[in-house]
Amino acid sequence: MSAPRPSLIAATAGVVLLFSSGIAHGTERGIITCNQQGCTDRVAAPRRLPARTVVDASGNRILIGGRPAGCPRRYCGCGLRKYLGIDDKSLDLAWNWARKFRRAAAAPGMAAVRRGHVMQLISHVSGPIWTVRDYNGGRGLSYIHDRNVRGFVFVDPTTRLAARQ
Repeated sequence: MSAPRPSLIAATAGVVLLFSSGIAHGTERGIITCNQQGCTDRVAAPRRLPARTVVDASGNRILIGGRPAGCPRRYCGCGLRKYLGIDDKSLDLAWNWARKFRRAAAAPGMAAVRRGHVMQLISHVSGPIWTVRDYNGGRGLSYIHDRNVRGFVFVDPTTRLAARQ
């Protein structure tokens, strides 16, 4: 038997390296991923991001989770009331925050309300831009991120109106 040729050894080493390195290759159907167990063109399910993960390149949008247990599909009011420890389920409707709490100036800790959405002000950035705690703030998730609060009314969630308890 003759000795193996150097080109055959290099080709065999390349195939072994391909299968052991986890390389992905594009095809018309999608991506073929190879690892030590073999190759597949099956698309993996997207991974859900864990809570409290920075989700954008600028670093100012932080994921704080999804819909809290027991909250309806539109959950900005419910998420904020649970965060603040308020039991009144009528606050699940965003505009009820404006009806049940005293108006206030924009300040940290106040709630920013408009028809259909409510969020908590955390800190002032500049002009109408505030860093906010925003339940159901996009893609069905909740974030701490910068938002323009122009058009919102501000209420103090620590002071209830006496006639509307």
